[in-house]
Amino acid sequence: MFADESRISVSVATVLFSGHDATSQLVLTEQGVFLDGHDTVAQREAGTRSLLDSLAASLKSGGS
Repeated sequence: MFADESRISVSVATVLFSGHDATSQLVLTEQGVFLDGHDTVAQREAGTRSLLDSLAASLKSGGS
């Protein structure tokens, strides 16, 4: 991830989807390196949580 011209973090994410009866489960694993104190684990977790919450809301509403 970059902020302007500065690289602030590097990460690798693995996403696993599996079926459970009539539902699906998503397991997200992310490994990251945060450079120069510009990004933090807490900031990345909050951003990812927000994105996953938005995905869940979209799926519950039928994707509209």
